[in-house]
This record gives sequence, C-alpha cells and structure tokens, in this order.
Amino acid sequence: MTTAHHYRCATAAYLRCYPYDSWQMAPHVSALEEHAGQLGIGSPHVFLDNGVSCRGVQPQLRMLLALASVELVDTVLIPGRWVFSLDERTADAVAGFLNAAGARVVELPRRWAGAQPPRPRGVGPADRGPLGGPVCLVLP
Repeated sequence: MTTAHHYRCATAAYLRCYPYDSWQMAPHVSALEEHAGQLGIGSPHVFLDNGVSCRGVQPQLRMLLALASVELVDTVLIPGRWVFSLDERTADAVAGFLNAAGARVVELPRRWAGAQPPRPRGVGPADRGPLGGPVCLVLP
C-alpha cells in the first residue's frame, strides 16, 4: 500500500543567488516575509537556490514549479523576476507558468522608483542584473 503525501504551502518565496551566499540571503527573506505580512497572506515557505547559476539546474525552482503545477501553491513572492533567470524571456516564461498554474506571482515593490539604486563598491556594469541592480541585491 502506498501513501500519498501532500505538501501544501499556500505562500511561497523563491530566491536564487550566485555565487553562494553564506548568510542564506537573510535580508531578502526578511523583506519577503515583511511584504507577505503587509499583504495579509501567510508567512512564506522559502525555496532557495543558493550558489546556483540560472544557467544550470535550479532544484528548488523545480520543486516550486512541481508544487504549483498540482495547485499546492497560491502565491509566490519574489524580489524580482531576475531570480528565475537573467534572461528576460526565460524569467517571463517561468512567471507565466506559475500564473497559468494558478499561483499569483508577487514582486517586491521597487524601492528606487525612478531613481538609480546606489552602486555597491566593487560592482561594475558587468556584475549588474537586467534591471540595473546587482545580481544578488542586499536589502537593508
């Protein structure tokens, strides 16, 4: 006899950082948890691909997509679509898949509406994400 185990996480958060972040992206997690509280939704279960390039297999993203595909995720919180991929079309396709599966994708509000974010020391244009911010943003 086999038993089916269902893993429901109504609210999820997805983060990816490359290279590896020894702090486990704690500022990002805090910002996503705070935003979930402001929206009145449950505290998110965090799916973190730490040290994983968007060009390779992203095991936690795969898990999140699998759960969403069987309607076990209602909301996915992200700091920006760049966490799915630095390629805009790929990032949009992942967000589209989640939306089609019934999971609402919610991005954190941009902190620098219309203004350029401050440039971290030692970060050049080649180290910046598609929206002009570093690939791994550090939120205060």
